[in-house]
Amino acid sequence: MVDVLKLEPLLFPAEFTSHRTRILVNGLDVVAAPYPPDGFHGQPVAGFAPSWLLGPDGVAVSPEAREVGVGGSDTTEDELTVRVCQAGSEVIWDCWRLKSNGRVLKEEPEIGLGIFRFDPQAYAQELARATERAGRMWPARSVAENLQAVLWREGYGQDGGVWIRNYVAIRAPQDRPDVVEMGYYARDRSGVRYALPGRYVVTFPVDGSDPAVQAQAIAHRLGHENLKPVSVHQPQPRRR
Repeated sequence: MVDVLKLEPLLFPAEFTSHRTRILVNGLDVVAAPYPPDGFHGQPVAGFAPSWLLGPDGVAVSPEAREVGVGGSDTTEDELTVRVCQAGSEVIWDCWRLKSNGRVLKEEPEIGLGIFRFDPQAYAQELARATERAGRMWPARSVAENLQAVLWREGYGQDGGVWIRNYVAIRAPQDRPDVVEMGYYARDRSGVRYALPGRYVVTFPVDGSDPAVQAQAIAHRLGHENLKPVSVHQPQPRRR
């Protein structure tokens, strides 16, 4: 029996700090399947970013079998891995392992995913389709990606400036193509705490003008303005 692979890029998903991928085999979400219903200690799980999964170190077929990390939570503590190899006329996924901080929590047969066998041509076509879907652009995405580059270049990746302690995520939701969302932790200017409780989300309108110029303007506001009054406060959920 030939299994059917579907890779669905999740661009700017609300539950994660970066792009993700839903990995379906015969309709089964293979990343979610080995985890409890609430994910990893209450944190949602999904396939890793398309840039990783669809790149040379991801699930692309190579002459030798490789163990590939395919998904997990945003905590960077956990990882689901699978062995990817081509054997004759089949691409095979097997030897699943669920790890936490490098320690194996579960492996086959406890994981219960078993062995998947794909037709090489259909497999390559699905990777190509997913790559095309992951690469689609719209104005807000261009601004968001330019903004990310600006913040890292100017050193804001670790410190957000006078009002912001650090950044959580930059998003450009496809259902709101004319805004960029920035999640952040606010600095406690009293110095009592590292950051104020919970996180904040602020939105910036974008248009069809130069995305680099718009990104620079947003970065300036982030570094110099108190944006809490125009932000939505999100209390931090307790880790289970």
